[in-house]
Amino acid sequence: MLHRDGVVIAQHRVPDETNEITQVRELLDPVGLARTVITADAAHAQDDTAEYIAGERGADYLLMVKGNRPALQRAVFDKISAACGTEPDHAAIQYGHGRTVRRSIWVAGAEGIDFPHAAQGLRIRRDTLDRDGSLLAKEIVHGLTTLDTVRGTPETLNSLARGHWGIESLHWIRDTARAEDANTGYAGNGPQVMATLRNIAISLLRLAGITQITRTLQAISRNPARVLDLIPL
Repeated sequence: MLHRDGVVIAQHRVPDETNEITQVRELLDPVGLARTVITADAAHAQDDTAEYIAGERGADYLLMVKGNRPALQRAVFDKISAACGTEPDHAAIQYGHGRTVRRSIWVAGAEGIDFPHAAQGLRIRRDTLDRDGSLLAKEIVHGLTTLDTVRGTPETLNSLARGHWGIESLHWIRDTARAEDANTGYAGNGPQVMATLRNIAISLLRLAGITQITRTLQAISRNPARVLDLIPL
């Protein structure tokens, strides 16, 4: 998914005998990666994946690191703890839906961390507050990136991480507005085809500048002709 537009540009069916971790190459081989930064969640913080993105394809990555790689997570944690103070290198505040979200980031060089092409390690803390400033939730994640201090400033890395969380929004729309989780079909090519159609429909709405996807889908369901006003033919 492109961060800026929220548009899905590639999809790959995971074979039954494996999982998504092994399928990064198959997903990205058809996609041009010149001057791009690939972001992925912690499942993909794998040496082979990092080598493919940065070594073979010449692109950059920002990969989250969690408990599935405990030694690597500890290495990033220790690096940030030793190199950074208590005050973040950058913080961004977002208001919406009756909540305030503050995203703080600490960044340090990745020297000594055994991970292909890593240039910097990072820690992001996301605090969610309600209207009166009471803490609702706190999340702390760590990550690694090939971006150096010039191209990967704390502000840039914070923005990239926030853009990656747009994937959660896409899946939420598919699971709720499109009832994907409630679908019991699993055999043959049907589920993949339906996932493709859902991605296309959501992407077309986003390209048309629609931000309230669920409300727009509800309006279209009441009158299908409304889609003609949103997507010119």
